[in-house]
Amino acid sequence: MKIIRTRQRPLLLVIDVLVTLVAWIGLLFLLIRGLWPLVETHVGGPRIDNSAFDALGTLQIYLWVALANAVVLIGWARYQQRKSRSFAQRRLPSPVIDDQGLSKSFKLCDDRLQKLRTPGVMTIHNDQDGDISHVETHLWPVQPAELPPPLAPLEHPRVIFLHAEDDEQRETLIR
Repeated sequence: MKIIRTRQRPLLLVIDVLVTLVAWIGLLFLLIRGLWPLVETHVGGPRIDNSAFDALGTLQIYLWVALANAVVLIGWARYQQRKSRSFAQRRLPSPVIDDQGLSKSFKLCDDRLQKLRTPGVMTIHNDQDGDISHVETHLWPVQPAELPPPLAPLEHPRVIFLHAEDDEQRETLIR
C-alpha cells in the first residue's frame, strides 16, 4: 500500500533514493558494528559477557528510534492526505448564481449589470464595502444598426469527400 501518491520529478526521485540508500547503509553498518562482537569467536568460543547486554541495549535504542521515525512519517503522511482532501473540496467550482443573485450580491442596478455583460475591456471600481460603484468601458460596443449585413451563403460550396474504409456500412445523409 502506497501512502504517498504524489509524483516526483526525476531529479528529486534520484536524490530521495540516494539518501535512503545512505541511511540504510549507515543503519546496517551500526548494526553490524554493534552485533559483531557478539558473534566474533575467540579460542574459547563466542564471547557472551557484559558487552553482549550493551550491544542488545544499543540494538533496542535503534529499534525505538526506527519505531518513532515510522510513527512520525506515517502520521505526517496521513495528515497530508486529510489536508489534501479538504483542499480538494475547497477547490470545487463555486455554485452558479443567476442575474438576480449577482445583482443582489454586488448591489447592481439593471443598467450596470447589462454594462458588465457587454464584451470588451473594462475597469470596475469598488466602494469601501466591496460593492461596484461604477464601470468604465474601454471599448465601446457596436450598435446592431452599425453592423455590416451578414454574408450570403455560397451558391456552389466546394466540399471535399474522403472515403473511409468502412463507408459501405454507413448510411448516406441526404439534406
